[in-house]
Amino acid sequence: MTFGRLVWRDLLRNPLRLGLTILAGAVGVTAFIFLRTVIDLFYFGAEAAQVDRLIVRNKVSITQPLPLSYYARIAALPGVTAITHQEWFGGTLGETQKDFFANFAVDASTFLEVFPEFTAPSGQLSAFRSDPCGALIGDKLARRFGWKPGDRVTLKGQIYPGDWTFNVRGIYTGTRPGADTTLFVFSYPCLNESAQLPEAAKDQAGIYAVRVDDPARSGEVAAAIDGMFANSPYPTKTESERAFQLGFVAMSSAIVTAIRVVSTVILLIILLVIGNTLAMGVRERTRDLATLRAMGFRPGKVVLLVLAESAVIGLAAAALGVLAAPSLVNGFARLIASQFGQLPDNVMQVRTLVLSVLAALAVSLLAGAVPALRAVRLPVAEGLRKVA
Repeated sequence: MTFGRLVWRDLLRNPLRLGLTILAGAVGVTAFIFLRTVIDLFYFGAEAAQVDRLIVRNKVSITQPLPLSYYARIAALPGVTAITHQEWFGGTLGETQKDFFANFAVDASTFLEVFPEFTAPSGQLSAFRSDPCGALIGDKLARRFGWKPGDRVTLKGQIYPGDWTFNVRGIYTGTRPGADTTLFVFSYPCLNESAQLPEAAKDQAGIYAVRVDDPARSGEVAAAIDGMFANSPYPTKTESERAFQLGFVAMSSAIVTAIRVVSTVILLIILLVIGNTLAMGVRERTRDLATLRAMGFRPGKVVLLVLAESAVIGLAAAALGVLAAPSLVNGFARLIASQFGQLPDNVMQVRTLVLSVLAALAVSLLAGAVPALRAVRLPVAEGLRKVA
């Protein structure tokens, strides 16, 4: 009998127990993929950050504005190739957050210069830039609400009270995978020049986004910006776009840590389930394994036999889990999208699937190690006297 047939025969010794073990492992792998995908969503913004882009915000808090007069002074600094500003608007379609989506007031003339991962037809872009209340929306958001150029959209301001009506002038798309096409941006003058906006809130920007000519000089440019406004009433904090995005993740660090802990616990559960099954299998086959050793099987080959069984169980569980995970993740994405806005495409990444398969295999081998070592440490004569 070949080694492979011997492994197969031992695996099928108790088909029901084998099937339940693989099923339990698959549930664990599915849950692991789901939780890791949720963690990836927290870091989506940081992953999409560009190395040549800096974010300038108020040093006191992200909620505090910066004067619009900073624009020209930052733009004049050596190393700065483009600059734009934007203000979080926070409007909603209704009174609730049910149809939430991100919306910003932006400098229409420079927005796409700093964010080249977005593109729109030249005619639509010209219309957006020439209309003080023009809006440019991502194609994914447009599909969600059926919007098209020429439509008028009214948002209820949560930060800036009142109804605000914008003219959809263009639909932008992403020029690279991962570009966020769920945004709603509109021309800054529509907000800043409105009679609805108090005088004290005019000529202010939420953040400045800056592109530098050389990513290696980012630290130098950031220091120059912060140094220029260090003694002003509105000191700045300039950081890379990635660091800026990670700052938002840090606000949810407790949640992210909890999800990481739960995903680790799931791996331990898989370890215990498969380990228990293998331990029972090895105990039932104590006499068989002793017979193999009496026939000349070396201890290493007996260990390899048990580890091969555990590897088959782990890979089978991983395969089932990987097949089942997309349904769960996509259902979760639809639920989140209905409450908090559209999620980016491909929320479940290939690296997550690969990690889950490797983790299931490693845990299975670890679970099989103890029963395998116990099988070879038992003296042959004692093993032959064992009755399962």
